Amino acid sequence: MSNINELISKSNISNLKILKLKKYTEIECLFLLKINPLDSNILIEILDFKNNKIKHILLDKKISNIRDFHPIDLEYLYLNADYNGDSDCHLKINLNGQIIFHKKFDTEIYALNYKVILKNFLFREDMKLLNLEDFQEYNLYNFISDNFDDDFNFTYLYFSEDRYEIFSLPEDNILGFEIYDKDGDEPRFYFIILKIISQTEINTIFSGKIEDCGHNYSLSKNIKEIAYRSSYFSSDILKIREISKEKFGNFEQLDIEKNFENKFGNFIEEIIYFDEEKIMLLYPTDREIYDRIKIYYRKNSKLIDTISIDRGTLYQVMDEKMFFIKDSKINYLEI
Repeated sequence: MSNINELISKSNISNLKILKLKKYTEIECLFLLKINPLDSNILIEILDFKNNKIKHILLDKKISNIRDFHPIDLEYLYLNADYNGDSDCHLKINLNGQIIFHKKFDTEIYALNYKVILKNFLFREDMKLLNLEDFQEYNLYNFISDNFDDDFNFTYLYFSEDRYEIFSLPEDNILGFEIYDKDGDEPRFYFIILKIISQTEINTIFSGKIEDCGHNYSLSKNIKEIAYRSSYFSSDILKIREISKEKFGNFEQLDIEKNFENKFGNFIEEIIYFDEEKIMLLYPTDREIYDRIKIYYRKNSKLIDTISIDRGTLYQVMDEKMFFIKDSKINYLEI
């Protein structure tokens, strides 16, 4: 605990603005993307809680407008950014800031650039899977079509027609889909959850249909439950449903209290995290510079705590701690 307080205090001394943060649980590290407001120089700061160290990675001045970044392993990071005048590029850098690889995305079709970043892979909405180690692409549609076409007619799986939702457990390379079969028998919502080991080795954790659908899907760490905001109820009611290899099991319905944000038309934006006892939800706000994270007990939907974070920034749950950014400073809370 003392290491965490010490490193966070050191990190917050500077006047640099924190843009994003990511975790790397294998070595108990936080990666902070920071910018100097005076000269717009960008760096990545690593808070190594295990070894009680701080490391800085200065980025090439040709790199700008970083949309996302991600630690691939102990030696390399992935960035989605503009580079040397090109927009929306892949970038792979080492811990000294040297660019190992860069490649421009196809930006002509916007939907192709929607991405889900896993630990070792990047998934695009056109069903392309990119290995972050060697940047080779694999068409995941072929795997899905080969393995599930007997159960589901994938003729209607078009990424440009908003017919499926994506959810994931990034650290475990787990990718999930809710797919709508407009011409199939009821129930028409088909779920597939995959464990991606390599581009040619993919395991099916779950596949099956459900009688209702929803939004903001989130998987539990043990992949035994899925939480979502049901499309058949008001926006402040959630479901948590058991998952088994055979079917979706019984569900628990959470009647989350009415809150201040709802009065202005704002509802749950994301299910951040949940376990056997608690659930954490993100609420955006219209009239302030902060978003809200609220933590509830599952058994009675009682509010435990409310956290204000900088609007649009990321947050991470690691080792029963919630790391978040407020007023451009890193904070954490025991959960």
